[in-house]
Amino acid sequence: MQIESYLRRLVEMEGSDLHIKVGSFPVVRVNGKLNFLGEEKLTLNDVNEMLAPLIDEERKADIEKYMASDFSYSINGVARFRMNLSLQRGTHMLVARVIPSEVPDLDNMNLPNVLRKVIHEKNGIILVTGATGSGKSTTVASMINEINKTQSKNIITVEDPIEFLYSDLMSMISQKELGSDVVSFEKALKFALRQDPDVIFIGELRDRETVEAALKAAETGHLVISTLHTINAYQTVSRILDLFPEERHKQLRYQLSESMRAIISQRLLPTLDNKRVAVNEILINTPVIKECILSAEGVADIPRYLAEGRTTYETQTFDQDIADKYKEKVISYETALKFATVKKDIELLKRGINVSSVADMYNDMFE
Repeated sequence: MQIESYLRRLVEMEGSDLHIKVGSFPVVRVNGKLNFLGEEKLTLNDVNEMLAPLIDEERKADIEKYMASDFSYSINGVARFRMNLSLQRGTHMLVARVIPSEVPDLDNMNLPNVLRKVIHEKNGIILVTGATGSGKSTTVASMINEINKTQSKNIITVEDPIEFLYSDLMSMISQKELGSDVVSFEKALKFALRQDPDVIFIGELRDRETVEAALKAAETGHLVISTLHTINAYQTVSRILDLFPEERHKQLRYQLSESMRAIISQRLLPTLDNKRVAVNEILINTPVIKECILSAEGVADIPRYLAEGRTTYETQTFDQDIADKYKEKVISYETALKFATVKKDIELLKRGINVSSVADMYNDMFE
């Protein structure tokens, strides 16, 4: 079977990812679960024939140099895909992720309302974080789409590869792809500052140079949106600091405390109707959060202040959002218990005892 046949099957099954490798059945991930296709495992010849049309000279060079290649792929009238070619046991393997044809609308995303406020910031950094497959790209796309619909901005995106395709609405959007339009995130940021931007989206803060360029862009009056593969705000701040030598941490803490506008961390949990729902930790850079970022010891207190700031600042912890989804009968008790940080509060909710202060549980955790 040709690769396009499996990609079409992926879309028909409403899956998120397709896996192709030697010695395994083709696999489609649907709502987080793996589904094995076919009656026979793929041979080396099967995989080589299937992937040969995808491996042009540029991708062949990438694989020889980096052992992997990222690119986008389209089937007209079906969907676009984010493709990753790599090696395993010396043979080629492919992971393809569906990119929805329609740009996601923030109105339909069931995300916290505070996101509508942070995208109106004039400058600073907004980070969307989470593990691979947590929906970061979709959340970012919905935010960019909302800016495009409601604000007059010049938006420049730098992606690896380009995923969602935008049309100019109230804003003007220029999309640049790593390897095709720009040589690196860091260089792209440098040159983007000369292109009259209001908003810059950088696909990922991968290295020290990109972080430095993002901070410079934020400090010179631009709104920078980016992603990190970190699971929460505490880890996000720590990961950024870890990119730099310790003697620079004090200055970097000051820069982050001044430039950070929000950190939206995300996970996808299985729902009662066999779909998935996003749960979010939301950090807004309030005065007390700023003090936490400035202090080496204070970073560990971030979860406590996120919990306490929910009413006043619309910050929240994962556990608060998980508790809400359980009370709203979106997720099961077992799911809530599995993913909660403090499981006793979910147990109390099941018994009908409302948790009076999720902040208290963080006080217990850090005492």
